[in-house]
Amino acid sequence: MNKYINLVAKFHNVSSRLDTRKVLFGLGLVASPITSRELSEFWGVNLRDLSSILRRLSRKGYIVRRRRMYLLTDKGLSMVRRKLYFRIHRIIHGGRKLRKLRFFKRKGEYTGIEVGSLKELVEVIRIISPDSLKYHVEKHDLQRWIKEELGDEYLYFIIENKLVDIGEAYDLREYLYEVLSNRLNNLMVLEKKLLGMRGQHNT
Repeated sequence: MNKYINLVAKFHNVSSRLDTRKVLFGLGLVASPITSRELSEFWGVNLRDLSSILRRLSRKGYIVRRRRMYLLTDKGLSMVRRKLYFRIHRIIHGGRKLRKLRFFKRKGEYTGIEVGSLKELVEVIRIISPDSLKYHVEKHDLQRWIKEELGDEYLYFIIENKLVDIGEAYDLREYLYEVLSNRLNNLMVLEKKLLGMRGQHNT
């Protein structure tokens, strides 16, 4: 009986995660073209079920498929505009309640560097000691902060598995700078677009 209840609960959870607005919001948070397979891995949902919803959203004009990759149309963005704007604004610029990430050396000595947003992280990543950065990656501090404080589940998804394969501290810092700066650029472009859409809605 308990096994049956667990299966039903699990199915309900997956189904609810495939709600139309959640799919649109998730695509918006990605902020760049993405394949259905990558999306299914990001959300941890069945690829066949997800593909069915993506096709339906495409027929309705909420998303568009280009070279096997999906992205939101303006119609799709308008459905989640307000919620998406506040999420990415927090990721980019931080917020009053966001706990800052402080960087330490391996022996526990504070480096004097702390960040409270993705923008700040990109700005200082080049001056952070590679060894200090690797220390926080090994402790999972950086990944946890990105997911739990910034609320950027997609960035966490991008870097989570890749980081463990980078052994050299300098290589790790270069990889992170490239990924984080690309992520920031994509989010800033989206933020500007959402602000423009808000202006159109207010006129």
